[in-house]
Amino acid sequence: MLKRFNRNNFKFVTAMLAVMWLVHIFTSVTSIPLTQFGLVPLSQSRLYGIITYPFIHSDWQHLIGNTLGLLISGFLASQLTYFKRATAVIFVLTGLLVWLFASYANHIGASGIVMGYFGFIMGSAVFRRNIVSFVIAAALLAITHYFQINLFGTLFSFDATTSVSSHLFGFISGVIAAYLFRCANFGVDKK
Repeated sequence: MLKRFNRNNFKFVTAMLAVMWLVHIFTSVTSIPLTQFGLVPLSQSRLYGIITYPFIHSDWQHLIGNTLGLLISGFLASQLTYFKRATAVIFVLTGLLVWLFASYANHIGASGIVMGYFGFIMGSAVFRRNIVSFVIAAALLAITHYFQINLFGTLFSFDATTSVSSHLFGFISGVIAAYLFRCANFGVDKK
């Protein structure tokens, strides 16, 4: 079905994870909080948070939860053509939408990226309408069901410690990326 496993794209996902883990280890070892690199909506002095906030996590549980989600959704999304371009769209658009429209808080964590990949995979199945996109979407749903991860439920999780804005805007950004790259073929990402 897929031409071959795209290691280069998945290395990109593991590199993002490595940065997240190194940042959290640094924070844990030095006790220097890096939450000032989070994203605060409409704060011009915190615009850099659009890029930095996915790499900051509140605790080990937060990091491990996002790691599992990023490994699953990132692995499957990394097998799609234009994955790196879609990642750029998801990264910047999610951060921008959170900065513009989210409630005032310090938003941190990679869940917006996880949900962006989820939206990219589901959007690809809808917009590309081929067997491979449906298989990848079905695989994501089957794996998350097996591990009891409710991706649809997290879109509307109103837990006080969860940034529903990051989840929702990440998903929307992923769907937009899928729409933008809807005519792309599956296989190795050469772009």
